[in-house]
Amino acid sequence: MKKIDVNRYQISFWNYVATHLQGEEMVDLMKNMGCNLYMSPEHKIADGLPNMHKVLRRCEQLEMPCIVYDHRVTLRVLLDKGEGEYIANLKAAYADYKDYPAALYCFIWDEPNSDEEYAGVIRACELMRAETGLRPFVSLNHVGMRAEKDADRVLKLAAEGIRPDVLLYNCYSQCMEEECDRRQGLENYYHNLQKFIEAGKKYNLPVWQSLLLTGHLCLANPTQKQLRWQLNVGAAHGVTGFFWFHPLELGYSPDACGHAIDCRGNKTPKYDMAAYESFRFMEDVASKLQGYVHEKTYHFHTNEGEFERFYADRDDLIAQVYTEYNRPAVIGKFVGKTDPSHRAVMLVNASQENICHARITFGGEKPFTDDVYLSAGSAKIYEL
Repeated sequence: MKKIDVNRYQISFWNYVATHLQGEEMVDLMKNMGCNLYMSPEHKIADGLPNMHKVLRRCEQLEMPCIVYDHRVTLRVLLDKGEGEYIANLKAAYADYKDYPAALYCFIWDEPNSDEEYAGVIRACELMRAETGLRPFVSLNHVGMRAEKDADRVLKLAAEGIRPDVLLYNCYSQCMEEECDRRQGLENYYHNLQKFIEAGKKYNLPVWQSLLLTGHLCLANPTQKQLRWQLNVGAAHGVTGFFWFHPLELGYSPDACGHAIDCRGNKTPKYDMAAYESFRFMEDVASKLQGYVHEKTYHFHTNEGEFERFYADRDDLIAQVYTEYNRPAVIGKFVGKTDPSHRAVMLVNASQENICHARITFGGEKPFTDDVYLSAGSAKIYEL
C-alpha cells in the first residue's frame, strides 16, 4: 500500500471499541459510510490481536490506510510505566504490525492539555520514530478562547514539538443544543478554525478537524444539514481532513444519541446521512478542490468569527456577492497547485437551517454572474 497522501482529502472516524469485540466487517461498513482512512479498534488484550490483523488485512484489500489504536503505546503507558517499558511496548507493537502495509500510523494521544502531557507526547513521538517504522498520530484539543499568546504558544509546541504530519484538532461547539449557547458556540468554532488554519500555513501542515456526528452532553444530535455544513464550511477555510466523532455506540448511554451504528451493530438513519454527505462531499467538493491550495476566506453577513468580511469591488476576482434576507455565506478562494493562474472559489451557505438564494459576480477578463439557491450548509465551486 502506498503511504497516505496527507495533502489529499481524507474522511475518517474515532473508534473506541476493543479489538476482541470488533472484526474486519467494520472496515467495510466505514468504507461504505464514505471513509477512506480507517481507525482501528482499541487493542488492549492479547486475545484481540487476531482481530486486529484481520482488520489490517481488510484495510489493505480495500486500500484504506489505518491508524492503529494500541493501548501499549499510548501516552498513559509512558507516563505511568516509564521509558523502559514504553520502548519495550513499541518494539512489541512494531513486531505485531510491521508485516501489515495498511498500518501506517499509531495513535498516541487525544487532546493533550497540560505542559506535562505535551512534554510526554513529544517524547512518545520521538521514541516511536526512533524505535519503529510507524508514524505517530496525535489529535489536539481546540485552543478555546485562549489569549492570543497562549494559543500561539500551544500551536507552536504542537507543530514544532510533536512534528505531526497534520494538525488535527477537536472542536464541536458549532452544534450546541441550547439556542442561547449557539452564537457563542459558533464564535468558538470560528476562532479555533482561524487559529489552526493560520498555524497550518505558518508551519506548512495540512489542517484536519474532528466533526460532531453524535450528540452528547450539551451538544446537539446533528441534523443532516449540520453534517453537510461542517464538511463544507471547514473545506472553504482550507481544511482537508475530517474525523467523525463518533459513529459507534459503545453501550446504552443516557447522555448520547444519534450514533451511526448502535451497540447491537445495526445501522441507524444517521449512518445513511453520514454516508450520503461524505460521498457527496468527496465527489462534488474534494474532487474539484484537489488540484488547488487554499488562499483566503471571506465571511459575508456572518456575526461570528474574525475572518475578513467581503465588501464589493475589493477583491481581484470576486466583484460582488448578494444573499437574499442577508443569509450568511462563506467564500473560500483557492489557487492552482501547479498553475497559480488557475483559480477556484467555493461559495457556502453558512446557515445550518435555512436555504440561501445567492448571487455572485466575478470580474476579470470574462466577467459573469451566477444566481444560485443553496440548501443549508451546501456549496458550489467555481473553477475560473
